[in-house]
Amino acid sequence: MKIIRLSFISLLILFAFQSIGSAQHFDPSRMPKIGVVTGAVIDSITGDPVAYASVSLISEREQTVVTGGITDDQGRFRIDEIRLGRYDLAVEFIGYEKTIIAGINLFPGDGGGIEQNLGTIQLVVTSLQMEQLDVYAESPQWVQTIDKQIFFVDRSLTIKGGTASDALKKIPNVDVDIDGNISLRGDQNVTVLIDGKPSGMTGGGRRAMVDNIPAAMIDRVEVITNPSAKYDPDGMGGIINIILKRGIFEGFNGNSSLSAGEYGKYSASGMVNYRVDKWNLLASGSYRKGNRYGKGERLFEYFYYDSIGIIIHEPDSITQQKTLRNSIPENISFRLGGDYYLGEKNTFSFTTTFGNHNNRNENSVDYIQPAVGEIFTIDWGKGTSIDYTFRYDRDFDQQEQDLIVDLSYNTSMDEEIEEQFEEGEEISEEHHHEEDGAHSHADEYNSNLIFSADYTHPFGNKTVLEVGFKSTLKSFNSDLKYLFLPYSYKYNEDVHAAYFTMSYKLTDRFGIKIGARAEQVYTNAEVSKESAAENDSTNVFTTVINNAIEESPFDNPYFQMYPSLFLLYDITQSTKLQFGYGKRVNRPHRRTLSPFPRNTSDVNHIRNGNPFLQPEYIDALEFNYFTNTRLLTFNTGLAYKKVTNMIQWWDRDMIVVDGKEYELLTADNAGKAEQYTGHVMLNLRPLPLINLTLNVYGWKSTIYNSEEPDLNGESQGYAGFGNLNLIIPGIVRLELSSRFRGKMLITYGHIPASASLDLGLEKSFLNRRLSIVLKVNNVFNSAKFSIYTEQELESLISNETYLRTMDAWRKHDRRTVSLVLTYNFGNLEQKRKWDRSKTRGGDGG
Repeated sequence: MKIIRLSFISLLILFAFQSIGSAQHFDPSRMPKIGVVTGAVIDSITGDPVAYASVSLISEREQTVVTGGITDDQGRFRIDEIRLGRYDLAVEFIGYEKTIIAGINLFPGDGGGIEQNLGTIQLVVTSLQMEQLDVYAESPQWVQTIDKQIFFVDRSLTIKGGTASDALKKIPNVDVDIDGNISLRGDQNVTVLIDGKPSGMTGGGRRAMVDNIPAAMIDRVEVITNPSAKYDPDGMGGIINIILKRGIFEGFNGNSSLSAGEYGKYSASGMVNYRVDKWNLLASGSYRKGNRYGKGERLFEYFYYDSIGIIIHEPDSITQQKTLRNSIPENISFRLGGDYYLGEKNTFSFTTTFGNHNNRNENSVDYIQPAVGEIFTIDWGKGTSIDYTFRYDRDFDQQEQDLIVDLSYNTSMDEEIEEQFEEGEEISEEHHHEEDGAHSHADEYNSNLIFSADYTHPFGNKTVLEVGFKSTLKSFNSDLKYLFLPYSYKYNEDVHAAYFTMSYKLTDRFGIKIGARAEQVYTNAEVSKESAAENDSTNVFTTVINNAIEESPFDNPYFQMYPSLFLLYDITQSTKLQFGYGKRVNRPHRRTLSPFPRNTSDVNHIRNGNPFLQPEYIDALEFNYFTNTRLLTFNTGLAYKKVTNMIQWWDRDMIVVDGKEYELLTADNAGKAEQYTGHVMLNLRPLPLINLTLNVYGWKSTIYNSEEPDLNGESQGYAGFGNLNLIIPGIVRLELSSRFRGKMLITYGHIPASASLDLGLEKSFLNRRLSIVLKVNNVFNSAKFSIYTEQELESLISNETYLRTMDAWRKHDRRTVSLVLTYNFGNLEQKRKWDRSKTRGGDGG
């Protein structure tokens, strides 16, 4: 059959040449479109796959681009339906020299064949010879693709010596507020994963805190705003996946880094890797000690109405506070792992990560009005986390066909001690006041057990099917000891899911991807105390907890389907349109569930969670336009989200305990909401030495149909990010990074605008093995959070209506200057045989 097919094609070509010859003119357009070209693109130094590189097929005769495409996540490409003829292939990507593969003869027989695999194509980082100095052009700090944003942490100077929180602040559309809460395009309902899974390093929660993760351990960060059914549906804002480093070089190699900053800020990190034959072994560790000094003010004013409705402001109806806060976080982490390659198609991987944190926070609150006084509190937060991950990768002969099986377990243990001191008392961790309510002690235990399997199978050149399942068993226990009363809170959540997605290429330019995920969830929450403990009916904190105990336990089993649909249209080879729809869920996280007060030292501002919250559901629509050329990357989009059973923090309730009125801030399911968001992102590369990124995003949210009027309302705002990378040949590399927030309107007031700027300078030595970075964070000391609110309240005791205003501001830290030294040692060349450094991150499941 092969001989017959080859003879038939040869006859067609011969006939075509005879027809062309009779016209005394060769017309390539009459050649049949049956050619295929495939290959893979990698970095010439690291051996990493170069994803999303531009691949162009150029007519050798006309020297014009005939067709092309881009490489996938593994750096592979395939170009179909090419007219037979002679071609050159051009491969381009930001920060690399253009590579030309010449003399591709797409002819049957001795011509080379109608299907040609070009093998591995190596891209070389752009270099400029100036004044006999080898200066490397700026390789991309981040890559914007159709479905995700990828940020390479090592390429940012202002992150070095910092944490994952510092890294997230450098990503377009992502922000981290003064309290460490992460938001994506203004939405704090974001799922944070480590290597595609929940981790004890973030507390195991969905809305995680990432200050305990050193930036030195991070390879890259992936941001997915509207994931398909392959991914967990948690998080209205999307998914942030932090990928940790894994060795890729042959032999023994590694790096070490030291940093020192003002006010006693230090860090040290190191990584070693040994790769030989069928083994790849790695170990890394880090130590970090910080020192943050924050301050703030809070002013409450109360206005009352007289008998005819006129507002009266009495001189003594003011509460004013000044706050000083000194935080000293100390973190240690270690990571051990390895890969075993059984042939070229099977990889077994194991990783374990250990983290320990010890944080000390000192707070001084001066009450200026109505009475002068000072409350000094100190809290210690200690904890450890351990992650274990096993993974099996199976590749097949067919491109894109693979099987991935994951098993992971993580656990974290945290201890929180809060102590209130009077003036003149000795301050120590062992000095407790359990008998007078000035002390509280809480222990938390969190664990996650996850098993998943994902299988991908292509059918021909146009269809790809993905199927998989995942089971997650989550457990959270919290014990609080307050006034000698031991309380306990237990929460269990089991999620069992199965999914499928199918991609189909309708035409050369238009594709569709559909999918669905089915989940069965079992949740249980229980609040309890020892039966021998007596109630204190005069204490507001014990009253709040006892109210939760009366409603306990709470069971909520439910089944839910999460469909997804994506449409992709290629306007040109580098310009695309994408439409996406997905159904998502926000399950309550740890802090919104815990019934225990955040602190027991301030009875004027009580804040606790709600253990009986139910999930909120989101229907998300997103439209994106994306173009990428050698000089420019531009991305803009609009999104609409409709939320039902919305979880809202700002549920203010007034309660009366022992004849005194208290304000309680908690979370509740608050009806429905709609949210509109838009973003624009521009990356300019006018010269190899200059890289400029600008990003602006805005949002508007409306909450309605809540049974509690104080939860209904609107909020809107905008924010942005700017980053400039500049190489001064032979002298220094410079980075300027800025964030800004415009004025944000909220239901009962506004949040004023703010901005901050970071600076980094790097000089390399010893053939780029040694680098020294000088960085200045918060250059103008302008990073600040402010808020102003006006709210009408009603007293439960007197039934009197009054107006309360709040004017507050807070600063997280000061301007800080730091010096970072990094040294790379050992062999820095990769063995090509084991090119299996796949994304070990969000594989779905």
